[in-house]
Amino acid sequence: MSGTLRNKQMIRAQHRLWADLIFQPYLTWLLKRHFHTVQILSPLPEIPDHLPLMLLPNHSTWWDGFFVYLLNKRIFRRTAYLMMLEEQLSKYWFFAKIGAYSIEPRDRRRIIESLEYTVQLLHEQLPLVTIFPQGELLPWHTRPLGYKRGVEWILQKYRKPVAVLPLAIRTEFLGEKCPSAFLLCGDVHLLDAETFRGMDWLEEAETVLLDDVALRILRGEKGENLLS
Repeated sequence: MSGTLRNKQMIRAQHRLWADLIFQPYLTWLLKRHFHTVQILSPLPEIPDHLPLMLLPNHSTWWDGFFVYLLNKRIFRRTAYLMMLEEQLSKYWFFAKIGAYSIEPRDRRRIIESLEYTVQLLHEQLPLVTIFPQGELLPWHTRPLGYKRGVEWILQKYRKPVAVLPLAIRTEFLGEKCPSAFLLCGDVHLLDAETFRGMDWLEEAETVLLDDVALRILRGEKGENLLS
């Protein structure tokens, strides 16, 4: 591993109101250009309003972080943070201004630094912290999902309860020029270091949720269009 990689520092989130004011209308315009709809399927989760929220989506498209941003603005309305590969965040530095922070998976020390920073974020005032447990872009149908163990480490260090919410994301072409995106939230789990049942259990819950969203799309279910 190069000395340059070891000596770099993680990129921390630097929320700026001006960045949100610029990015939110731009993202809506961008998604409307590339997607027919972005639908959140029922039921919508009830999140305890006194706990931090950890959102755990699958990661199979370049757009996933944008879907999460839109979902938060329309549904959860919390101060949002999203863990992002440092290589990408270095290239798209603007995303740090709307809550993205970095992780460098090639350096164990840097991984721990990012996980410790995530624990700090959970202490903020009602945050929404998004982590992709797969740690990389993988085809939607990949099984097993290949969860890394970062979420478990975070819960062990934080020690207090966290509302953990699995999220399934799938895009499909359904008779329109542009695809539609479908988002389905799983059950809200109130977890801490003592009650967490392990990454295998969490991965199985996400697998079931992904199968569920596939069946709902097949049945032609419609949800709330977050772009309307």
